Amino acid sequence: MRRRTAWRRSLLIAAILTVLLALIFLVGYLVSADSAPAPAPPPTVELVPVPGGVAGSSPQHGPRFTEDGRAWGFSHDELGAAIAATNLAPRVAGTDATVAADTLVEQCWGDIGDNLRRLRTALPAPDHPDDGSTTPRALLYRIISGDPAGDHVVVSMLADTQQARDRGGLARIDTTLRWSDGDWRLRVPLGTPSLQTDMSRYILLARTP
Repeated sequence: MRRRTAWRRSLLIAAILTVLLALIFLVGYLVSADSAPAPAPPPTVELVPVPGGVAGSSPQHGPRFTEDGRAWGFSHDELGAAIAATNLAPRVAGTDATVAADTLVEQCWGDIGDNLRRLRTALPAPDHPDDGSTTPRALLYRIISGDPAGDHVVVSMLADTQQARDRGGLARIDTTLRWSDGDWRLRVPLGTPSLQTDMSRYILLARTP
């Protein structure tokens, strides 16, 4: 009889210890879950006016520096490459010859000499009011080749402009970028923009409020 009582007492003690250990584990798990850092919010990208048009800007992905119409300091990833393309392309193709020349020399690769010669011999742009038909209301992007974390990447950009919408699509330009000396550099000359009707594989980069 005494043996049976001792056996039952041992089982009861073991059961109590098991419950206590389970409670301790549960409390520790809840405390660690509460103290774990919250997931990072999605990156914020906005459209800002730049020489030659509008471009993406993000506190996380750049540009980190802007001066005298130029912008540089982009992150070495997909969004950094896309934002770099939106910043460098309009500056090179814009009507501000000084900004275009400085961007070509400092932030581009390819046939820079020919682009500089074209800038020097180009006639002044006609003086007419901007009706906003070519100003993008939104920019979309797609990586079509390369590795945004590597040395080269090709970014396809779509600009949602009124002019392109009137023609049944969006304005597309493909840009090739190279990672060099800690930043993205744009290959020149740029291709001719085309009309794109299929937007299914593109990602919205930013839109005007």
